[in-house]
Amino acid sequence: MPSLLLKLITAHLAGDYLAQPSRIANEKHRPPVLLLHTALHAVLLALVGLTEPASLRLWSALGLVVVAHGAIDAWTSRLAPRDLKLLGFDQALHLASILMAVAVARPAEAAALAFGVSAIGARRETWIVVAGALASGPAGATAIGRWLNPIRDSLSHESGVQRTGLERAGVWIGLIERLVVYAAVLGRVETLIGFVIAVKAVLRLPEARERWSRELAEYYLVGSLASLAWALLTAFAVRGLLR
Repeated sequence: MPSLLLKLITAHLAGDYLAQPSRIANEKHRPPVLLLHTALHAVLLALVGLTEPASLRLWSALGLVVVAHGAIDAWTSRLAPRDLKLLGFDQALHLASILMAVAVARPAEAAALAFGVSAIGARRETWIVVAGALASGPAGATAIGRWLNPIRDSLSHESGVQRTGLERAGVWIGLIERLVVYAAVLGRVETLIGFVIAVKAVLRLPEARERWSRELAEYYLVGSLASLAWALLTAFAVRGLLR
């Protein structure tokens, strides 16, 4: 990856997360606070500029990033709700401004980055891994959910009442679990799978001890094992194709 891009991303992360307390993050809609935050980024970008060969293109590009950062934050700090979607949108805009700055300051590095991304996208292995992740995660949620429907419908009323929890939390738990298992198998760190199983076991242990919860514990066990088996089969199939 081009060195200037890495430096700009590092400076951005330091300014937005390491050196930005919650008070500033929550009050950037106020001009004085926004000016202070933008000035901090300007200092960090100046330090980046001092580590690179000096040129008018470089300092113009760094100025572009400072102005763009202030404008983006002035806009996004006034949007609501302040959730993960807004955070992703805000950071995507900042990344776009950084990539534009690299293209202005170091056209050769920008071209090399574009060539590298294109080369990754052209590799067969990339699409195998992506397809496997989609099969393990989102597709697995649909398949396992439908397979568990008859078991879920057979739960008694008492167990059904006790099964209530946060909306869609179970879906997200299963999705994250399968993706972690998938990544662990591809990365050949299978010991991580034991950690995932231990976390779920500790979570479900209090329920298994209750007098009424045997069928509920069995329902969760079937779902967890099905989710684990799906992730393992998908991951080992992908690893076999990559080989």
